[in-house]
Amino acid sequence: MLFDGKRFAVEIEEQIRQRVSEMETKPKIVSVLVGSDPASELYTRLKSEAAKRVGVEFEVVRLDTGIGKEELEKRVREIGEYTEVTGLMVQLPIPGLKENEVREVLAAIPLTKDVDGLRSEESGIMPATVRAIISIMESVADDRLWQRGDLAQADTVISCVGKPGLITGEMVRSGIVAIDVGAPQGDMTKEVYAKARVAVPVPNGVGPVTIACLMENLGDIYVRKSKI
Repeated sequence: MLFDGKRFAVEIEEQIRQRVSEMETKPKIVSVLVGSDPASELYTRLKSEAAKRVGVEFEVVRLDTGIGKEELEKRVREIGEYTEVTGLMVQLPIPGLKENEVREVLAAIPLTKDVDGLRSEESGIMPATVRAIISIMESVADDRLWQRGDLAQADTVISCVGKPGLITGEMVRSGIVAIDVGAPQGDMTKEVYAKARVAVPVPNGVGPVTIACLMENLGDIYVRKSKI
């Protein structure tokens, strides 16, 4: 069975829409987008559309590719200080920056506004993709899903490498739950999907659910803030 991520995301969004309707003020996400990478543009548009559906504000701050790390860090920190901003995220990848520089930029996001969970170890906010995977697993769950084991004996296989054809049908057994998180193309072959009891494919699998879970994170941040 192919898991319908779009349909599952609609169910999550309906719950979020209800939560937002009961809030005194409308939550707001700001997404910082550096450059014009087509994939980043697409992800940003999809997030903006989801925000509109659930009734939250979504603003994109566009910056030129040539912006330096220090200036980008400064801009992120400034945006994070705005009281009307509930959640702040930086769209990855950031062109021109090394891995350690990206970490420094992300460190400028206030822990209380880390909506994408990119500083999850410090903020306690679960990364949206991880939250999506867990939500999907719980929706198709039995206790075996959480057991560790080698690939050939696994009941659940999750792959998020981004290498097409990495996992083939010969590598897995029948009846598994296969969760493909590869981007922009899936890691698993169609043979893996065919052998699975439940296959979460690329596209229309984890991706739509991740965006819905981003909105869930925003709702959680709003509630945390209201309790302070």
